[in-house]
Amino acid sequence: MKNMKIHNMKNKIVALCLSALFVSSCSDFLEEDPKGQMTSLESFTERTDLEGSINALYYQVKMASGYIGIYAPMLKGDDMTSIVSKTNFTDWDQFISNDGNSMMTSGVGCWSCMWNVVKAANYIINGVANTPDVSQEEIDMAIGEARFWRAYAYFWMVRCWGPLPLIVNSEIDLDINTASEEEVYNFIVEDLRFAEEHLPAQFTTEPWGMNGLNIIASKGAAQATLAQVYLTMAGWPLNKGDEYYRLAVDKSKEVIDAVESGTYYYRMFDEFWKVYSRQYNKNNTEIILGIYFTKDFGGGDASQAARGLAEIPEETGGFSDMRAEIKFWLDYPMGPRKKAIFGDVYYHMQDQKVVPWFYDNVTNCNNPYYVMYAFANDEVEYDQTRSYSEQADGWSEQTASFIRLPQVYLWYAEAVGRSGYGDRAKAIELLNTVRRRADGKWNDSSYNYYPSTLSNGELAEAAYNEHGWEIAGCYRSVATRYHDQRRMHRLGDYFNFRLENPEYEVTEQWLKENPDKADMVTGPVYMRERVEVSGAWSDDRAYAPYPSVDVSLNPNLKR
Repeated sequence: MKNMKIHNMKNKIVALCLSALFVSSCSDFLEEDPKGQMTSLESFTERTDLEGSINALYYQVKMASGYIGIYAPMLKGDDMTSIVSKTNFTDWDQFISNDGNSMMTSGVGCWSCMWNVVKAANYIINGVANTPDVSQEEIDMAIGEARFWRAYAYFWMVRCWGPLPLIVNSEIDLDINTASEEEVYNFIVEDLRFAEEHLPAQFTTEPWGMNGLNIIASKGAAQATLAQVYLTMAGWPLNKGDEYYRLAVDKSKEVIDAVESGTYYYRMFDEFWKVYSRQYNKNNTEIILGIYFTKDFGGGDASQAARGLAEIPEETGGFSDMRAEIKFWLDYPMGPRKKAIFGDVYYHMQDQKVVPWFYDNVTNCNNPYYVMYAFANDEVEYDQTRSYSEQADGWSEQTASFIRLPQVYLWYAEAVGRSGYGDRAKAIELLNTVRRRADGKWNDSSYNYYPSTLSNGELAEAAYNEHGWEIAGCYRSVATRYHDQRRMHRLGDYFNFRLENPEYEVTEQWLKENPDKADMVTGPVYMRERVEVSGAWSDDRAYAPYPSVDVSLNPNLKR
């Protein structure tokens, strides 16, 4: 799959760069010398325009998924913290409302980029039916793709900002009101149901399918996303409870059944390290929804979003904005999964030696960080004991994973536990399937970490915790640790814990996991989080403020 290129940009279609909700913020995007744009619904004049419009949509999806800053809100979760000196990240980590934060409002901000996805999707939804010489099935597929990503963008935004304007066309309305959160969720569900009905289980022709994988959103992706939407609606703030937990059970079970029957090709790897490996970067059968970057999307400079591993610390020649929280690392179960996610050591360029993550000669902060996400290309795996610059130039063919099969297993198990509905034995078995691999026991079917005697409450909490560990630090996931804590209304408890900011001794646990590296440690090391929070919790802190520039244009933009 060396030549995987979603963005061929054939003919006149290259970079569809639509404005954000009210004002344009795309000038930075256009520096890559666009060869053409679609600017009106009359642009659908030939068959290739349909394919081109999907390419243009995926350009915006890549822009909304490539830059780490877009995921700054995920710092509100208990698995990740930020670098002390980077206030545009620490604001989120500290639950501070800042309506001018550049991680929202810049050309690559989470607010502006998500609205660009909505605009690109609406362009297809409202115009593709005009394309001559194409079948209704092809038109419905294109609209299905557009409605899927419109739903995705709204799902991302509603969990950050709450009430939103429901934009369904290409005209700008400066007087539009915000819809309630429930109305936004119902809009998302409607879009995903359409996508589920009109997208195929598998794309078999290029460029939509390559190497036997779906390169764009499929029926399974729509179903899996819908299962997570139902799970979220069951929790805070809508609190729809059992009815929606049951919907989550049924929808996730549809994906699971299709996998087990062979209708869907998705399969778990037998070892966790393969999930983020270069070796399996372009043939990862776990991924139900992913985005496939190519080096030419980035162009080898800082203008675009094909970044590789972003969490390599500065001390080893990398660039990092997010690192792991100490307590999360301490509580994380030992085993192959933990080894694959966390970096135990790194190469310190200034001192020219390999050191533990808590080494005291560290720029910015002494926090653990995620090192082992694969800098994915077709060469070799990333080596923690060598400098970043020896191995990479900052660009890659990295695949961004949004939903993986084990996540659906865990959503099913949690929804069964919270509702008491569904196949409880099946839910526990799927929970154990995920944990077997995490503990390196994939081939040992007798290894059941979770007993069959789990109560419904225990099942729900076990699945909730396993999901947090399974996707730790994977900020691109449709459901991150932050999203899990938010829907379970647990951010307040976490905030109050952060207020206490206890100190931890970290070397005892590190030595348990690295007994062969005892010579690196001369004594106990005590640490606490460098990014501190203050004030009192209120549920308003679970929301981001609307950007001031857009509020000034439309005062109706409010909760």
